[in-house]
Amino acid sequence: MTLTKQSAPVPVTDPENPKIQRWDDIGLVLIHDFITEEEEAAMIAAFHDVDPRLDGKRRISQHFGYHFDYTTFGASETSFTPVPSYITNFLPRLPIQDYLPDQFTAQYYPPGAGIPPHVDTHSMFGEALYSLSYGSAVPMVFRMSDANDARKMRLPRRSLQSVSESKLEGGSGTDAKSTATTPESQSTSTTKVKSKPEEPVSEHPSWELLLPPRSLLLMTGPSRYGYTHGIKSRKTDIINGEMVHRQGRYSITMRTIRRGDEIGCDCIFPGVCDARIPAQSMDVQEK
Repeated sequence: MTLTKQSAPVPVTDPENPKIQRWDDIGLVLIHDFITEEEEAAMIAAFHDVDPRLDGKRRISQHFGYHFDYTTFGASETSFTPVPSYITNFLPRLPIQDYLPDQFTAQYYPPGAGIPPHVDTHSMFGEALYSLSYGSAVPMVFRMSDANDARKMRLPRRSLQSVSESKLEGGSGTDAKSTATTPESQSTSTTKVKSKPEEPVSEHPSWELLLPPRSLLLMTGPSRYGYTHGIKSRKTDIINGEMVHRQGRYSITMRTIRRGDEIGCDCIFPGVCDARIPAQSMDVQEK
């Protein structure tokens, strides 16, 4: 079923900088024009210097620092790529300077590509979660998590227990600097697949926040730990009352890695907190 959608809550504009919008009750900040047009052009060029593929169908990822590990949803302990200067140059401008990101995932999204709604891993990364958007604008959908999201979180790889087990077994995720994902590249099985049941209606309404090109989004508090965020897969968006065709978009997700005794979380959203979800067997999940 389609989720109920509401108008985005009204932000407070920073009195010292009108380019900064804050939603203080949920710990969300949007900074317009965080990078310049010149920096944006250089970043796009640098992205394609590493990976020239651009066929309009592939979502392309590049990892810097310790790579994001898609098997544990944490950071690899072995795969590492030096962070390029086009990223390190803007780190002193980030709003939180007490600790800085050290894991970076740059991605290219072809027109129409989306991101399923999700809550990023709590235990493996610090509180501040950044997303720098460039290339084009896109609306991001936010929604307070509910029981259905908690059910989806109960997969072995999303629990802290399974993360620890994976690391003990030597799992380190992909070593590729750049990866591309297409519907055709996903693994297939000869096993007969049951039709998916209809998704239950969410307990909470969703709302969209437009991320302009060159803007920086910061999620802390409830927006980081308790809200799902995602991008709908569609070719057009309604922006300021007009239909706009999507263009290719780039983003850099920035996280601060936790290691050893730092791993864990005691947030107030236990239903979607990987540190509080015990691993359950996959066959239970597939029933």
